Amino acid sequence: MADEKKKTQESKPQEVKMQDKSQDMKSQTPKSDSKVPSTDDDSKLFGALCYVIGIIVPLFILFTDKKENKFLAFHAYQSLIFGVAVFAMFIALSIFSFVITILTSGIGGFLGLCIMLPLWLGALLAMVFMAYKAWMGEKYLLPVIGSMAEGFVK
Repeated sequence: MADEKKKTQESKPQEVKMQDKSQDMKSQTPKSDSKVPSTDDDSKLFGALCYVIGIIVPLFILFTDKKENKFLAFHAYQSLIFGVAVFAMFIALSIFSFVITILTSGIGGFLGLCIMLPLWLGALLAMVFMAYKAWMGEKYLLPVIGSMAEGFVK
């Protein structure tokens, strides 16, 4: 009987030590900074729709009380800036292609198509990628555009 009490008393400190070790291991695991801690499903959905639908959802977010959510505001600003940049790039390329077409009697149109098609595909893939990142609850910064969007949110 005395042996049993000693065994139970000896086993209790070991259990406590095991729990302390498991808590220490949990606290040592690295945390991802890219995940936003307070994103619910609606925020993720609206964040993804900013990239999929384009100008309508970001403006809706920025003109309603949803702009208080920094995750949504960031994705709204980033998608708007990205959309404006892509639009401006295509307008500039269209003008360039038109001028080259006039000067070369039609060859510039083919050249413009060969340049615009890969750029359009790249912009589409970037928008799908950013929508996926927003859907996963991540705040992924595009080069240059992401820092600008982050500046608007603060």
